[in-house]
This record gives sequence, C-alpha cells and structure tokens, in this order.
Amino acid sequence: MSAGRFVWFELVTKDVEDGVAFWTKVVALTRKDMDMGSFAYPMLHQGETAFAGVVPPQMEGVPPHWLSYWSVDDVDARTAKVEGAGGTVIVGPTDIPTVGRFSLISDPQGAVVALFKGLDASEPAVRPMSWVELWSKDVDAVLPFYTSLLDLEVEAMTMPAGPYHILKAGEVQVGGAMTSPNPDAPAMWLPYLTVTDLDAALAAVQDAEGALLVDPMSVEGVGRFAVVADRQGAALGLLQ
Repeated sequence: MSAGRFVWFELVTKDVEDGVAFWTKVVALTRKDMDMGSFAYPMLHQGETAFAGVVPPQMEGVPPHWLSYWSVDDVDARTAKVEGAGGTVIVGPTDIPTVGRFSLISDPQGAVVALFKGLDASEPAVRPMSWVELWSKDVDAVLPFYTSLLDLEVEAMTMPAGPYHILKAGEVQVGGAMTSPNPDAPAMWLPYLTVTDLDAALAAVQDAEGALLVDPMSVEGVGRFAVVADRQGAALGLLQ
C-alpha cells in the first residue's frame, strides 16, 4: 500500500445502525461485518470493494463525521512530528491486530485525520472515495503543517468558488484544500464518494431525511458534485 494516499475511511457516528441504513440506502452501498474478536466491525462496500467502516465515537463530544486514513511510511516517526508542527496527537501510535498501525491527530485548526500503515501491501483496483478535501478557515496558515508532516507539495489554482489548492505526493494528486464554505463549521477533511447518478443520490438523501449542504456544481474536467449530510449530521461529498 503506497504511502501518501488516503486509503481507508470511517463513519464515526453515535447510532451505527442508523448510519449504515442511511448510506446503504441513498448511494447503494452494501454492508459486510468483519469479525474483530470482541466486536463486529461493519464495513461498507461499493460493488466488491470495501472502503469504509462504521464505528461509534470513542470520546465524549465528538460530532458525527467521516474520518480519513492517510497512509504513511512510519506511523511513529510521523506522529512524533505533529506537536512540533503545531498539531495535536489525539491517539498515539496503536496497533490494530492483523490490520496495521495508526494514530489519530488534528492539525493546528482542529481538522482530524488518521495516520496509518497497513500490513497488506496490495493496492485497491478501484477507489470508491475518489477525492478528499480539507475545509479550513485559513488554508494558507494550515498548509505548511501538511507539507512538512507528510512531504506534500501544493499547487494553487482557481475554482468557481475561489482559490483552491491541490495536494500532491510526488506527481500524484492526492487531495485538495480550500476555505470552508461554512465559516461556522469546524475544520475538517471531507471525502468524496463516486456515484453514477448524482441527481438520484440527492433525491434519495432528501427522501431519507438527510440534508443538502452544498448545491450541485460542475467543474470542467472533474465532474459534477454536491455535499450532503446524513440524519446525524455526518457530511460527505458525492461526485459523478
């Protein structure tokens, strides 16, 4: 598994069954549980590809959200750099039996991300989460945290909504960063799930009592996207 990629995702939500029911309905995902010994870990699949798990929050006061896992070469070494760069270590390097090693950190503005190194070196043939985007109140101030911690490069461009920053690992585009469209929202990493019919997915979100956070928008050369939230408030981008 290559370092410098977002490789796994988790829906962190107080009501796991409701979260699973919502997303499997609105974007035609399937659920398969993985036996973790002391508990069953619900995993979401798009087709045959597993790409996300669903878990309850492990700490009080954590709002529902999608957590992104960033693949690194050395979890311990990267985590050791976090506090010196102005971030916070929420969970120190920890082994996940038969899976790999991870830590949970936040950047100087509070956006949470997991650092991960898996035991399985294989690469998925398909990536259902096709893009991941940092929403921040001050993008220019926070980008040096990621470039120094994760050896990323930044390429600036202009989008319909304003300045946009492409994050690159070598020559590969691995994510984006922009000023949050909601100034009252906390900083976060927002994944984008690929869908075959955006309009149908948005109608299903409405029928399931979800919310539309960002209206559909087209970007030349990329596609058409929108941002929605489930019944508990976890936000996710949808991209066609």
